[in-house]
Amino acid sequence: MVKVLIVLYESLKEDVNLLSKLEETVKALKRFIGPDSLYITLTSQFKELFDRFPDLVFINNDKGSKLYAIYKGLRKLRGNNVLVVDGGTIFLRDKALDFISKKKNMILKRENLWGGLAYIKLVDLDYFIRTIERMLEEEVDLMKVVDTVHREYGIECEISS
Repeated sequence: MVKVLIVLYESLKEDVNLLSKLEETVKALKRFIGPDSLYITLTSQFKELFDRFPDLVFINNDKGSKLYAIYKGLRKLRGNNVLVVDGGTIFLRDKALDFISKKKNMILKRENLWGGLAYIKLVDLDYFIRTIERMLEEEVDLMKVVDTVHREYGIECEISS
């Protein structure tokens, strides 16, 4: 089963288009994944989203960083394949469908950084969680986490652009 983790973090509070991007993302995800599989990590700055999206499962991102939000969400979703979506990017439905259908670890890369979409298989999820746990203080990009997981555990992650 696939669960979707939408990631919100402190620096997104300044994005004036965030709400419209988020509404489009949630609408698209509800259609092709279903409303029961949508989770969102957010900081206390986004309290207004509780009323706007009552059917999402909320996970507290008490540190406010992007990597910590991913970490908290992945820990909560252990036991599932997880599609990770950056709430600050425009959701790419076709890319997400492609990632899920390939049934392997996938990540979207833009300008050598995480492009806002990743798919992590259940069997490899604990390795990603463990690696992120060690890197939380550094606040690195998800691409660095993928490189570290590959180097330390030999787990492949296909990179898409």
